[in-house]
Amino acid sequence: MKKLTYQFKNSLAFLSLLGSLILSQHAFANDIVVEHGYIRATIPGTNVSSAYMEINNVTNKDMVLIGATSKVSDCIEIHEHVMNDEMMRMVKRESLTIPANDHVVLQPSGYHLMIFNLVEPLKVDDKVDVTLHFSNKTEVIIALPVQSIKRKKQKESAHHHHH
Repeated sequence: MKKLTYQFKNSLAFLSLLGSLILSQHAFANDIVVEHGYIRATIPGTNVSSAYMEINNVTNKDMVLIGATSKVSDCIEIHEHVMNDEMMRMVKRESLTIPANDHVVLQPSGYHLMIFNLVEPLKVDDKVDVTLHFSNKTEVIIALPVQSIKRKKQKESAHHHHH
């Protein structure tokens, strides 16, 4: 009985640690690690946004992201910006492969999640839970902070001035 109680306490400690990691913008599930995630605040009068992150696959097998869901929207799609006839346009993707022992970055002007039909505006410093769905039935829940488009650009440009 003592051993069983000890294992149970360790399980609670592990779940607590896992919860803390998710709250700190990192998520781990079945060898997928998500870092540096955020969602853009909505522009007044719109009901769309986009989400960005780094998805790390620490397995020896390719992982395929097939979608995402959230309570804030009934429609989240994987998109990619592509150059076509000297025009940048967004293309919907059915899936996104994260190669074995590698990562994919979802970023402005690249792969990203488009979030449509938002139930309410997203405000700076809100947190939004998003579930990433993979083809092998893995689900990763991440808590993404909402950031201002302006603030993000200022941070990036300030960062570049220091180099």
